Amino acid sequence: MKKVWRPFWSYDIQKTEQMISELGQEGYLLVRMNRWTRCFFFEKGMPTALSCQIGYSRLKNETLSEGLMEDGWRKGVQSGRWYIAVNEKQPMLLKTFPSREGIIKRSLQCKYLFASILIYLSVIAIFIASMFSVSFFQNTSVEVEESPLWFIPITAGALAIILGMFSVYSFLKLNKLIKSFSENQDPSKRNEAFSKEREKHLINERELIVKRKIGWMYAPDQLEKWLEEKERKGFHLYRVSRTGTVFYFKKGNPRQVRYCADYQNISNEQYYEMHRDAGWKSVFTSKSSLQKWTIWSRAYGALEERPNLYSDKIHRLKHARKIVFSYSLLFLPITLVYLLNLSIFISNGSNFGFRGLNALNTVMYTICIFMFGSFVLRTWLYYGRLKKSSAGQSHQ
Repeated sequence: MKKVWRPFWSYDIQKTEQMISELGQEGYLLVRMNRWTRCFFFEKGMPTALSCQIGYSRLKNETLSEGLMEDGWRKGVQSGRWYIAVNEKQPMLLKTFPSREGIIKRSLQCKYLFASILIYLSVIAIFIASMFSVSFFQNTSVEVEESPLWFIPITAGALAIILGMFSVYSFLKLNKLIKSFSENQDPSKRNEAFSKEREKHLINERELIVKRKIGWMYAPDQLEKWLEEKERKGFHLYRVSRTGTVFYFKKGNPRQVRYCADYQNISNEQYYEMHRDAGWKSVFTSKSSLQKWTIWSRAYGALEERPNLYSDKIHRLKHARKIVFSYSLLFLPITLVYLLNLSIFISNGSNFGFRGLNALNTVMYTICIFMFGSFVLRTWLYYGRLKKSSAGQSHQ
C-alpha cells in the first residue's frame, strides 16, 4: 500500500490527475481517497495506462451520464461528493469528458469565502491602524499596562496573520483553477481588429469615437439604454476595453440593436452556446474574479419586437435581486465600518481639533462612504426601476 499526502490537491486538479495517471503507469492503482486527511491510497499491481478526471457532483451517489459511460468512463473511487472517473482509452481517442461545472461552483464558493475573510481582516487592520495613528499624531499619551494574559492578543494576532496569508494563497490558487476550467471565450466573437497605429489614426480622424462609462455595472439598465441610443445615432460599438470602462464606437448608419448586460456567477460554454443559438452576440466578457459580466447584442428590424435576453419577467427580477444582494453583501459592511471610523475621527476632532492625519482621515473616509454607499444605492435603484417596469407591463 502506497500513501500520498497532498494537502492542497483540490487547488491543483490537473496536477493531481497527472500524478494518478503516472502512478498507474508505474503499477500503482488508486483504491481509496480521503478528502479530510487529503490522502490518496494506491496498491501495487500491473502497470496500466488510464485517463482519469476528477469531478465534484451535487449528490453523493450520482452516476455518470449514459454518454460518458458509452465512451468508456466509469467511477473509480469516491469520497463524499468528490470522485475520480477513469477511462482505459487514450486521451486523443476520447470524445466526451466529465463536466467541471461542479468543481467550478465549489471553487467559487470557497473563493468568495476567502475573499470575505480577507475583507474582514483588512477592515480590522485598518481600524486598529487608524486608532493608533490618531493617538500618535495627536500627541496623546498612551498608557500600557502589563496583563497576565498578554499571550492572548499576541496569539490572536499571529493566527490572524497566518489566516490572512492562507486566505491570499487559497484565493489566488482557486482563481487560477477557475480560470483554467472556465471557457469564457466566445468563438463567434471575431472583431475585425485594427492595429494600434490604425486605431489611433481613426481616433484622430474621429471615425472611431472613445467614450468612458465607469461603474455601469451598478446600473446596467442605463448602460443598455446608452448603447442603444448610440446605435440609433449611427455609432456602432466596435469593442470594449479589458477593464470594461472604455467603449469604442465606429461611425456608420443608424440601426436598431438591443443590448443586455448579464451578471453570472459561472459563465461556461453552455451559457454562451444557449444565447448564441438565440441570435445573441457577446461583445464583452469581464475578466474580474468577483464580477462576471457579459454584454450581449442583437440587431433587430423596425417591425420586430425589441428582444430580451430573458423573456420571463420573474427571471429578470430574480436576476436583478442577485445583482443587488451581491453588491450589497460586498460594499455595505465596508460602508458601515467606514461610518464607525468616521464617527471616531469626528469625535477626536471635536476634542483635539481637525488637523494633520485626523483631518486627512476624516476627508478620505467621507469620500469612501459616499463612493461605496453610492454603489449599493445605485443597485437598489436599478432593482426598483426594473420592478416598476415589470409591474407596468403586467397591468397593460
